[in-house]
Amino acid sequence: MRIRASITSRYINEADLKMAEIANALAHPLRVALVRYLHEKNSGKGVDNVTCNKDLVQLFDYSQSTISQHVKILKEVGLFQTENMDKFIFYHLNKELLQEFSDFLRLYP
Repeated sequence: MRIRASITSRYINEADLKMAEIANALAHPLRVALVRYLHEKNSGKGVDNVTCNKDLVQLFDYSQSTISQHVKILKEVGLFQTENMDKFIFYHLNKELLQEFSDFLRLYP
């Protein structure tokens, strides 16, 4: 995200930039659905809360490359965290960051 330096130093701080990046990442319905799915899935306990790319492809009926592009955006802003196991990549939701974003939105009712 490109912001003019004069505006950044006077009105926009690093936290504002992070919130804007998260909002931008959530500006697509599929990415919102992916976040919602991981939030619901990760609320459980045990092996059932593990999600990999092939699970997302089957569930959302998009190509693997499309899912990967959307997941990449969510990873770049920190909402998705990954864990490599064997040849699979497993995804976890960064609930703390999602909570920060939620708290930020509550500032502006």
